[in-house]
Amino acid sequence: MKQNVVNKQQKNRNNQSVKVKEADTESWKYYAALAGIVLISFIAYLPVLHNGLINWDDNVYIINNPLLQSINLKEVFSQNIGGNYHPLTILTLAVEYHFFGLNATGYHAFNLLLHVFNIILVFYTIYFLSNKSAVALVASLLFGIHPMHVESVAWAAELKDLLYTFFFLASYIFYLKYLKDFKRTFYVFALVLFLLSILSKAMAASLPILLILTDYFRGRKLNIKAVLEKAPFFLIAITFGIVAVLAQKSMGATDVIVFSFPQRIIFACYGFISYLYKFLLPVQLSAYYPYPIKSGEVIPVLYYSFVVFCLALVAFVIYSLRYSKKIFFGIGFFAITVFLVLQLLPVGGTVMADRYSYIPSIGIFYLTGEGVYLLWSKKQKLTALILIGVFTIFFSVKSYDRCKVWEKDITLWNNVISQYQTIPIAYNNRGSALIHENKSTEAINDFNQAIELKPDYSEAYNNRGSVLLNERRYDDAINDFNMVIKLKPNDAKAYINRGVAFKNNNSSEKALNDFKKAIELKPDYFEAYNNRGNVFLKEKRYDEAIKDYNNAIKLKPDYALIYFNRGLAEYYSGKKDAACADLKQADNLGYQMAAEALLQICK
Repeated sequence: MKQNVVNKQQKNRNNQSVKVKEADTESWKYYAALAGIVLISFIAYLPVLHNGLINWDDNVYIINNPLLQSINLKEVFSQNIGGNYHPLTILTLAVEYHFFGLNATGYHAFNLLLHVFNIILVFYTIYFLSNKSAVALVASLLFGIHPMHVESVAWAAELKDLLYTFFFLASYIFYLKYLKDFKRTFYVFALVLFLLSILSKAMAASLPILLILTDYFRGRKLNIKAVLEKAPFFLIAITFGIVAVLAQKSMGATDVIVFSFPQRIIFACYGFISYLYKFLLPVQLSAYYPYPIKSGEVIPVLYYSFVVFCLALVAFVIYSLRYSKKIFFGIGFFAITVFLVLQLLPVGGTVMADRYSYIPSIGIFYLTGEGVYLLWSKKQKLTALILIGVFTIFFSVKSYDRCKVWEKDITLWNNVISQYQTIPIAYNNRGSALIHENKSTEAINDFNQAIELKPDYSEAYNNRGSVLLNERRYDDAINDFNMVIKLKPNDAKAYINRGVAFKNNNSSEKALNDFKKAIELKPDYFEAYNNRGNVFLKEKRYDEAIKDYNNAIKLKPDYALIYFNRGLAEYYSGKKDAACADLKQADNLGYQMAAEALLQICK
C-alpha cells in the first residue's frame, strides 16, 4: 500500500514536470512570436530614421525651445509649451537635446524605441486582461504595424504621445496585477506611473474611467473600497485636466473654431466612426483633417448619418452583453480613451487626428484578437491565418510608405494639400519650406493662398512679408507687417521685421521706434537690441550702438554676428583694440566675414 502511494506521488511529480516543460515550451513560442512582431514593426517604421525635423511643432518643441538649452527643473515644471503642459515630455526632450542637439535621427530613433516598448506593453496588457497569449499577440501585432500610428512615431514632437502611452500602459498593467491579489505595492506603482503619464500628456486623464470599466469587465463589485481606491486617480486627472484646459486657453487653441454644441456632437460622432473605419481600412490618411464647414455654416446632411451609426453601435454593444462582456469592454476601452479628443471641447482646427488613435486603438485590436482566437478555436485556422497575413502585409506596407510622407516639410504638406485644398496652415507651412529651398515665387503663391483662405492669418502675412523683405520689396513688406501688427498688436517679432524693413527703406526713425517697441514688449529680445544697434551704427551714433550690442551679447553670448557688429562700432569710434578683440571672437564663433575684417583692421 505504501509503495503504491509512493508510486502515485512520483507519477504526479513526473506529470507536473511534463506540464511545466510544456508550459515553458509554449512560453518560448509566444516570446519568439512577440520578438517577430517587434522585428516586423521595426522594419515597417524603419524609414523614420531618415526623416528630419518639420516646421509643425518640431520648431516649437525642439528647434526653438529655450527650455531645452539647459535642464532647469523649475522652468520646465512651471511653463507650458505650445498650449500644452507636459513637463516630463519637455524634460525628456531636454535630455535628448543634450545628446543629439538638432540631429533629427536621434529623436526619431528614440521615438521608434519607445514604440517598440509600447508594443511589448500592449502584449502584456491584453494578456493580463484575457489570459490568452494568442489574443495578446494579435493585438500587439496590429498595434505595432498600424499606419494610423505613424504620426505618433514619425513626428519628433509627438514624443509626448509615446511617452504618456508607455506610463499609461505600465500603470494599467500594475492595476491589473493589483486586481489579482490586491497587493498595495502594485496599487502604489499604478498610481505613481499614472502621475508620470499625465505629466507626459493630459490625455492620460481617461485612465480612472478605464479602471472602473475594467472592474466591471473582471466581475468586481462596485463597493466602497473600489470607489475610494479610484479617488487619488480622479484627483490627479481632474487637477491636471484643469491645468491642460487653462494652458490651451492661454494660447487661444480653444478659440480657433466655434461651433454650437449640437454641431459638436455631430462632429464627435463623425470622428468616432471615422476612427473605427480607418482602423479597418487606413486609406487617405492625413496629418490634418479639416472640419467640413466653417463656423456659422450649415452641416451637410450626410454628417447626420454618423449620429445614427453611433446610436446603432451603442444598441449593438448593449445587446452583446446578453452573451459576453468582451465587445462592451473593447468598444468601451476605445470610447473612454478617445472621448477627450472628439472635439466636444474644440481644440485646434482639426476634427480628428491620427495621433489621437494611438491608445484608443488597443480596445479595437483586443476585439480583433478575440475574433481571430474564436476563428482558430472553431477550426477555422486557415481563415484566421489568411486574415492575419493579409492585414500584416497591407498594414506594414502602408506604414512603411506613410513614414516617407513625414520625411520633410515638403512631402508632408504636399500630401495634405493633395487631399484637402482648404487648409490655410498647409499652404503656410509649405510656403515656409519653399523659402528654405530658395523658391521665393512659389512660397509667395502659397502664402497668398493661405491668406485667401484665412484673411486674418497673421503668420502667413509675416512669412510673406519676410520673403518680400529679402527681395527688397520694402513697401510691400511693410504693408504685410502692418497687417500682422493690426492683428496681433503685441507681436514683438512683427515690430522687429517692420523695423528692419524701415531701416532698409531709409526710414531710420521709424525703425528705431519699432525696435524700441519690440524691446518694451519683450525685454529679453536680443535681436531687437542687435537691430537697433545696427541703425545706430548706420547713423554713426556709435556709443548708443555699442550699448545695444552689449545688451544683446548679455542675452546671447554665443552669437557671432553681434560681436562682429560691435567690433565695427568700436573701430569707427576709435577703439581699435576692443574692435580687434570682438572681431577675433566673431571669427572664433564661425562668422566668415570676421576673418576678412581682421586682416584689414587688425594687421
